[in-house]
This record gives sequence, structure tokens and C-alpha cells, in this order.
Amino acid sequence: MAVLFLFVSSLSWTLFDLARKKLVSTESPMVLTLAFNAGTFPLYLAGYLIWETTPVTVGYWIPGLISAGIAVTTALGIFTALKHGDFSRVIPVLALTPVISTLSAGIFLDERLSLSQWIAMLAVIGAIVGAQGGLSHVRSKSFALMLFVSFGWGVGTVIDKMALQHAGPFFHGSMQTAIVTLMLVMFYAQSRLRIRTAGHIFKLLPALLLFFSAVVFQWLALPDLDAGVVETVKRSVGIVGAVIAGMLVFKEHVSRAQIFWCLVILSGIPVILQPEI
Repeated sequence: MAVLFLFVSSLSWTLFDLARKKLVSTESPMVLTLAFNAGTFPLYLAGYLIWETTPVTVGYWIPGLISAGIAVTTALGIFTALKHGDFSRVIPVLALTPVISTLSAGIFLDERLSLSQWIAMLAVIGAIVGAQGGLSHVRSKSFALMLFVSFGWGVGTVIDKMALQHAGPFFHGSMQTAIVTLMLVMFYAQSRLRIRTAGHIFKLLPALLLFFSAVVFQWLALPDLDAGVVETVKRSVGIVGAVIAGMLVFKEHVSRAQIFWCLVILSGIPVILQPEI
């Protein structure tokens, strides 16, 4: 069941990447970050009050608060990167997160992957250079931002798994979105900025539901799978989705080499998942 949850989450993340790329063309990263956190809070709260029976223990709070801090900084980072970079070129950088998650999980959770799983992951990293079309994009602002997001999400997955050992996913989501929303509102108040949206607020609803689905199903899969496995599958599906969307939706040029390297990345999925099935 955990593997099924993981693939549902991966597909939701891919569609959400597409939705937020379209949204950043008209909305600011700060507005989108605030909207998605404030909008999903009542969904998490309803899930907690209706379905969740997992008790919350004191061990939740440290990883829970760290996770919230990571969530707000990485959300701002990825929205900004998508606003200034080609969709098919910046999303593949997130393929770095599996290695970051695996190393972090080894340190904090004592999770260990097999040699074949490690080889598959390293092949993914090698393919990133090809998917990026070479090293000419390394100096760009969007590339640097996505490296920052990759590190934050890689570590954040492990922190989430630590938090979920002490609370259910809906409680974790309620706390995280509440804290992030509060932090953003305080920032707006201190900066005396007005929260403005360029379009109709209901246009955000499909993306908001995709975001909620992606996160919830990822958290449902996480307790039964290694953090590195979760990140590898999620990013591999996301990379292929980014290339297809970049070509079909945003009319970006996608070379045959990019497609080839994305297939190399995807080929690692069976190797990564084999011990988990």
C-alpha cells in the first residue's frame, strides 16, 4: 500500500509543478506560498478532527517546528526559481534530493540502502547534467535556488519522517501550515506589504488540492519506506513530467538528449523499489 501511496503522491507533485509554473506567471511567490498554506490548513484540520486517532507525543515538537521552517523557505525558493527559469530545466535539479535524503536518513534514522540502490541513485545524479543540457546553467539564479530547494527538501523529508513517528499526518499538516501561514503574515505585517492577487482567487483551487494530495500521500507512504526511496521515485516521475510539460504546455525546446537522460533517471526506479515491494 505504501508504494501505491508513493506513486499517487508522485503524480500529484508532477501536476502541482505544472500548475504552480503557470501560476507564477501572474502571482508573486510570497502570495502563492501564503495561499497554499492557508488554504490547506482547514483540510488538514478537518482530517485531524474526523479521522486521526494517532496520539501526539512530546517528541513531535522539535522535528515538527524544524519542518515548518524548512517548508516556508523552500516554498519561496521554488516559486521564485520557477518564475525566472525554464520549467524543464530547473525541475530536474530536484533529482539531487534522493541522495541528500539518503545521507540524512543514514545520519538521523540509521536507514541504509543496498549497493544496487546506491548505484541507481548515483546514476540519477550523473543524468542530471545531461538533463540540464550541460553545465552552462549552473551559474544561473534559478539553478542556485533549486539547489537550495533540493537540500531543504532532501533533509525535510527525513525531518518529516521523524515528526511522523510522534504524530499523524493530518496533525503534522495542521501544525506546519498554521506555523508557515503565521510566519508569512507576520512578515507581511512587519514589511507593511499588501497581500495582492493578480487573478481570481478560485483559480488557485485545483493547484491547492493537488498540493494537499501530494503531501498527504507522501506522508502516508513515508513511515513504511526509506526516505531516499520516497525521494527517488517522486523526483524521477517529476523530471519526466517536467520535460513533457515543458515541451507540450510551455512550448520549451526539449532536446533528444534531455529525453534520453530522463529515461536514464527513470530506469533507476525498479532498482530502487525492488527491496521495498
